[in-house]
Amino acid sequence: MIKKLKWNVMVVFVLILSLMISACSSNTASKASTKEDASSSKPAKLSVFIASRATDAMYSSETLIWKELGKRLNVEFEFITGDTKTMTEKFPVMVSSGEYPDIVSGKIRDFNKFGMQGAFIPLNEHMENAPNIQKYLMDNKDAKAQTMAIDGNIYSVPMLSAVRTSEGPLVRKDWLDRLGLQMPETIDDWYTVLKAIKDKDANGNGDVNDEIPFSTVGTPDTFYLDFADAWGIDLNVDGRWFEENGKMVYSPIDPRAKEYLTTMNKWYSEGLIDKEMLSRQDKDYTAMIFNDKVGSTTHWIGYVAGFNARPEAQKIAGFNYQVTAPPVLKKGDKALTSRQQLITVPWAWAISAKNKNLEATMKLFDYAYSDEGQILLNFGVEGDTYAKNADGVIQYTDKIAKNADGIAKALYRIGAEPLLGFRQDPLYEKASCASEDACKQLFNYVDNNSFRDPAPSLKYSDEDGEKFNELSTQINTYVDEMMSKFIIGQEPLSKFDAYVSTVKSMQFDELAKIQNTALEKYKELLK
Repeated sequence: MIKKLKWNVMVVFVLILSLMISACSSNTASKASTKEDASSSKPAKLSVFIASRATDAMYSSETLIWKELGKRLNVEFEFITGDTKTMTEKFPVMVSSGEYPDIVSGKIRDFNKFGMQGAFIPLNEHMENAPNIQKYLMDNKDAKAQTMAIDGNIYSVPMLSAVRTSEGPLVRKDWLDRLGLQMPETIDDWYTVLKAIKDKDANGNGDVNDEIPFSTVGTPDTFYLDFADAWGIDLNVDGRWFEENGKMVYSPIDPRAKEYLTTMNKWYSEGLIDKEMLSRQDKDYTAMIFNDKVGSTTHWIGYVAGFNARPEAQKIAGFNYQVTAPPVLKKGDKALTSRQQLITVPWAWAISAKNKNLEATMKLFDYAYSDEGQILLNFGVEGDTYAKNADGVIQYTDKIAKNADGIAKALYRIGAEPLLGFRQDPLYEKASCASEDACKQLFNYVDNNSFRDPAPSLKYSDEDGEKFNELSTQINTYVDEMMSKFIIGQEPLSKFDAYVSTVKSMQFDELAKIQNTALEKYKELLK
C-alpha cells in the first residue's frame, strides 16, 4: 500500500514537472516569437504632400519632428514638399492629375470640394479607432461644423488653434496715469481719453500738438473697424455676415453700422484719429509708436503687447501699452468681441483615395491629436528642444528660445507647428510671448470670456459658392470704399440710406437668399 502511494506521488510529480517544463518552453518560445515579430515588423510607408514652413529646412525623414513620429509609430515618410506658395500652386495640379500621395496637407475648403469628388476619403467613417479625433473634433460642435462639408462628411482633420484672441484695442497706460484717467470701457470713455490725449500733452514733452490719439494700420488690414464691437456688429470683410433672430444679417447696411460710422466720423473730424490712418503702412505706424506719438490703437493684441519689451520702447520712460476690454455702449454691458480666431485653423490634412495604409494613417492622424502628439508637434523632443521646470511647465531650451532667427523660425526648422491637423498648445503661445506681460495681455480675452459666439460656418453648393463669391466681391468693394468715405467725411452720413439702396440694387437679395439657404443647411447638418 505504501509502495503504491509512493508510486502515485512519483507519477504526479513527474507529470507536474513535465507540465512545468512544457510551460516554460512555451513561454520562452512565445517571448522569442514576439521579439522576432517586433524586430521583423516592417514600417508602414506613407507619402506626404505638405508645405515646409522653413524655406531653408525642407522636411525630410531626418527632420526632428518627422523622425520622431516615424520612430514612435513605425512609419517611413516620403515627402513631396516645397515652400507654402509652391505647394499651394501644386495642390490643384496634383488633384487634377489623379496621382495622389497617401496623405495631403492643404486647406479645409479644398478637401471638402475635392473630397466630394472622390479624391479624399470621408474620415467620419473611420473614427472607431481614433478616440482623440473623436473627442477634439467630432464631439466639438464648432470644430466639427467648421470642418464639415456640405454633404455632412469630414474629409480632413484640421489644426486646432490654441488661443482665440486676435484683435483688440490697446492704450498707453502710462499716458492715462499721467492724465489721471482710467482704462476706457464705453465708447464715451474712449472719446474722453482721446480728447485728453490730444489736448493735454499726454506724452509729457511740453508740446500739446505732437500726440496722435489713435492710429493703426490701414492697409491691407482694417483694424480701425474693430470699435464696431460696441454696437455688436463686425464690419471687417471676413465677418460681415452674422446670424440674428434666425436670419443672416449683413452688418454694413444695418442701422448699427450708421451709428458706428457717425461716431468714427466725429472722432476723425475732431482730430482724434490719425489723418493718414486709412493708408498707413506698418513701417510708418511702428515708427510713430516708438517716437512716442501714438496714444491708442487697435491691432493684433499679441503684436502690440510685445512692443513693451522691444529695445526701442526701453528708451521711452514708462512706455506701457495695455489691452482694454472690447468697448461697449453702456457701462455694465458685457464686453464682447466678434474679432477672434476660430477654433479651427484653415490648414488640415486628409487621406487620399489612393492610400493603401489606412490603418497606419488614421493611427498617425489620431496620434497628432493626442496629448503626446500635441507636445511633440508644438515643442519637439524633451531634452533637446524643450524641458520641464520644477512645476512641470514646459519651456523651450536655448536651442529654440535663443535662436538668432527667433523662436518661430527655430520651431519651423525642426518641423514643429506644421501645416497639418494637430492641436496647438496654449503653452506654445505662452512660451513664444515676448514677455510675461505680453502673454497676460494675449490671454486677457480668454480669461474674461470676451468672445461672442462665432458666426455659423456656412456651406455652399458649387453653384451657390461661385455666385456668393462673385456678388460678395462686388458689394464688398463698394462697401469698403463708402465706409472709408463716411469716416473721413468725403461722403456725409446723410447719404447712408442711399448707400444702403445701392447695395441692395447689386443683387443683394440673391446674396441674402444664398446665405439663408446655407444657414438652413447648416442647421440640418448639426442635427
